[in-house]
Amino acid sequence: MKIAFTGKGGSGKSTLAALFVNHLRAAGERVLAIDADVNVHLAPLLGVTAEPAGALSHPDNVRSVRGHLIGTNERIAGVEHFVATTPPGPGSRLVTLAEDDPVLARHAAALDPRAHVLHVGTYEAKDIGAGCYHGHLAILENLLSHLDLGAGDWVVCDMVAGTDAFANSLHAQFDVIVVVAEPTPESVSVARRYRELAEAAGVADVLAVVGNKVADEVDRDYLVRELGAEPLAVLTNQAGLRRARQAGVPPHPADLDDASALRAIADHARPMTAARREQLMRTLHVRLAGKGWVRSAHGDVTSQLGPVPV
Repeated sequence: MKIAFTGKGGSGKSTLAALFVNHLRAAGERVLAIDADVNVHLAPLLGVTAEPAGALSHPDNVRSVRGHLIGTNERIAGVEHFVATTPPGPGSRLVTLAEDDPVLARHAAALDPRAHVLHVGTYEAKDIGAGCYHGHLAILENLLSHLDLGAGDWVVCDMVAGTDAFANSLHAQFDVIVVVAEPTPESVSVARRYRELAEAAGVADVLAVVGNKVADEVDRDYLVRELGAEPLAVLTNQAGLRRARQAGVPPHPADLDDASALRAIADHARPMTAARREQLMRTLHVRLAGKGWVRSAHGDVTSQLGPVPV
């Protein structure tokens, strides 16, 4: 199951993602946590130091991961022709959540034998005036599309704030996208816009809104009124969680007065069918392949696609 947490900056999405990771760990699930926020908050919230050299988007790591994923897939001319939407093909190597998976063993931090953390990275001094975070996220897109998850496996991704997922294929990569919304005009406007874009992209059913920092029934009613529906779950203001964060301690479900919101998110999750995901990703790959800069840099990458499914 692949689940993403997003929302307006400051809504609490990173903290909720960390809580959900630790909820799954407490249940004995196998989980990969991915910090894809440019601010790199999830990794530290899980007790992991995110060094620049360990970032997925570091050029050495991009080459390493893509080189592994290509395997013997002859549809890809080489790592330099691996674009964000390049699909797996004959001979591709897939990534599992097994402790000895080569990608996890080399690039992930282990929280325990069944839980690992990856971080995409952030801007460095060399990127000033010459970098785009969407380019950093391409390797995440490659990883997500080349995952081979077992029954009960979870991938939990803390996304960039706002609606950046629609700039590439990330909106089509997850089984559930949790939009975290505070009871404020700015936060609910992001949630509404996310829903509008999800409807246009054909993934509106993948979205679930979770209310956060809800103080009382007035706040709850505000969310319902402004969003036009009850949130999937609601987290109230949590003094125990705030004290843990003030002490620099990673957030844990035990810090919550009521962890039912985490259970509601887990119970809500349903996998997208492989056929639907393939169609979504195929459409996005063809769209990307038509861009002039892609044709100039990589040639005709539609050759990376297999036959159209019958």
